[in-house]
Amino acid sequence: MPIMKESKTYFPKKGYGKDDVLHKLDELKQEMVPVDGGRFGMYSLKGSEEIQSVVEQAALKFFSFNALFTFMNKPAGQIEDELIEMIREIFHGSDDMRANFTTGGSESIYCAMKAMRDWARDTMPHIKEPEIVIPYSAHIAFSRGGKYFGINIVRTPVAADNRVDIEATKAAITENTIGIVGSAPCWPFGVYDRIEELSELAIEKGVWLHVDACVGGYLAPFVQKAGYDLPNWDFTVPGVRSISADMHKYGYAPKPMSTVMYRGGDEQFHHYTVEDDWPCGPYFTQSLGGSRTFASTAAAWAVLNYMGEDGYVANAKRIMAIKQKMIDGLADCRDLNTAKTDLSLLIIDSVTLDISKVVGGMAQRGWSLLGNTQPPAIHLAIDPICDEQVERMIEDFYHVVEEVKAGESDEQGSLAYSGGKGSGYTPKWVSQVLAMLPKKLSKSSHTE
Repeated sequence: MPIMKESKTYFPKKGYGKDDVLHKLDELKQEMVPVDGGRFGMYSLKGSEEIQSVVEQAALKFFSFNALFTFMNKPAGQIEDELIEMIREIFHGSDDMRANFTTGGSESIYCAMKAMRDWARDTMPHIKEPEIVIPYSAHIAFSRGGKYFGINIVRTPVAADNRVDIEATKAAITENTIGIVGSAPCWPFGVYDRIEELSELAIEKGVWLHVDACVGGYLAPFVQKAGYDLPNWDFTVPGVRSISADMHKYGYAPKPMSTVMYRGGDEQFHHYTVEDDWPCGPYFTQSLGGSRTFASTAAAWAVLNYMGEDGYVANAKRIMAIKQKMIDGLADCRDLNTAKTDLSLLIIDSVTLDISKVVGGMAQRGWSLLGNTQPPAIHLAIDPICDEQVERMIEDFYHVVEEVKAGESDEQGSLAYSGGKGSGYTPKWVSQVLAMLPKKLSKSSHTE
């Protein structure tokens, strides 16, 4: 939808006034599916209004600064250095732990895969067709990265508890394997893989172990400090060489802001691609891109300093309390099941109902939910919303279930990321991809 359209063209010959442009954006924003207050399946992950106020003000102070040039600005470099030191403490890294900033979990995973591949080229030069073994539950970014970097992705079935199957992983390792992967937790099922056992296997086989903690990396340390038991998963586990974790999720930094961490300089060395075959000399950057926003970095520094450990622990307690409130609230609904998860993700499925109809019914009540397709389930990421909103969501679930059972609600909602129902409007680029999807998938060389 164009801002204002007077003819068949979208790009105006003469620009509109500032007030007109901003007013139109305000109108469009008001029409958007609300993502605050939990209405988007609790996916906003923005924290409290106070947190957002600090984050937004900090980001605006550096809105126009290109983080490509932090080496030319001592204060900007200081912000990055101090942020990395805080991250090192959170993830129990040694003094030699290194970190890089990226635009999101996918890019963090890509950077780790690139480092893993280049490390293998130095340490395993005989391997010409590198492979990485990952569980079926690992993020799709690994499969995409495999295509980008020429790495064969070998997915193994998960165990009955939806965690990595160690025996299946062992069986999948070949002479071409350069690395293995575990999630902490995985996105589809919300459970931790057996990182310590993967660590032992990685050390035994001499391969790289990457831990994907994108969703829970900046929550789990504080959940543990709040007294909850979680498996060991970070740099306290000796075989872990790299970790991906999103600050723009439970770290509450603004998007885009993620981190990829390396156990030490030996691992991070392979993160970089340094080239000098042009007139301006050596060129290297934090991640895969060149120019990047410093607003997210500054805001991440601000929110960590603003909340401190005590603030994150209090937030973690609230999140886990809300999760339990959801579980308890749905306990009497015989048609919905809440799966056991380890952290803040809540998975809801049903053996009696078409769960997509529940998604459709919830959409009619203003809830835009995402989920899994294999097996079908609703997927919630818990954030510290107020009790009234939690209670309203629980009540709506009960009403929708009864409507579906009575045949009064046949609206089917999509559980897939590419087909969810929000405002009912599908951008052209999404339609174009969906039209090509059968052809693209038929050419895929990756298997489950």
